[in-house]
Amino acid sequence: MNDPVLSFDRKRFSDAAAMVALIEAENGYQMPHTVSGKAKRTVGARSREGNTHIGSLGEGTLHLILKHYLSADPENLEIPFGRRYIDVMLSGRAYEVQTRNFASLKGKLAEFLPKIPVTVVYPVMKEKKIGWVDPETGERSDMRKSPKKESVYSIFSELIYIKDYLQNENLSFAVFELSGEELRLLCGKRSADGKKGSVRIDRIPTELHGIETFASSRDFLRLLPPNDPFTVKNLCTYAKIKPELARKMLYCLAHAELVFSEKGEKREKYYYRSPQHKITEESQ
Repeated sequence: MNDPVLSFDRKRFSDAAAMVALIEAENGYQMPHTVSGKAKRTVGARSREGNTHIGSLGEGTLHLILKHYLSADPENLEIPFGRRYIDVMLSGRAYEVQTRNFASLKGKLAEFLPKIPVTVVYPVMKEKKIGWVDPETGERSDMRKSPKKESVYSIFSELIYIKDYLQNENLSFAVFELSGEELRLLCGKRSADGKKGSVRIDRIPTELHGIETFASSRDFLRLLPPNDPFTVKNLCTYAKIKPELARKMLYCLAHAELVFSEKGEKREKYYYRSPQHKITEESQ
């Protein structure tokens, strides 16, 4: 997928982060440290962009930086299209930054895909530090490295929610591999220290390591082990992922008719690329 909008550029990433910081400063944005109303997973905050635009409400730093990475021109951001808004619109293509909850994309995909190509931009944190915020004082703890690491394969934990769209030729994906910081509010009720059941306030990307693009769901096949057949265990070893994520990945690819399985000895499933997608010696 040769898309200059999705080219890897560390300076562009730094410029986008600086732009978001400037927008926050100009609009007097302050990070909140209280949970709003009945919200369980969100935190009340004034918009960073100082308005009540539908696209700016509830957007975290990660989402905003990626939007400004895709386009530094505000004229390309939050473009009305039918009953909805497009995060970034360039050269007739919609770019939707989705940091989580792909289920919420269904409405947009149903409306956009019959008319325009859509690229879903998804960030993963290869390295992450976590800081805790006191809900009473707003005081932050020191950042500590999290043992959890994401990879390009992490997108399959979300793709299962839009599996019915994976065969659409107008749909493509870009995975931004990042390092960053995560701030969480010490408001959990399931432990004395407030960490279990805590609420994430924000994610702040600090470094861009790379961008993986997938022009269609067929391109996900390159993430599989090189030889057929293979098992879930083989995929886990090859990709360095847990069985639960491997099964989600194979479920998505099977739903898109990109792989199929056969039961072998001891009822273990063996997976194959669909015949039209097999890797031949001539194509390698």
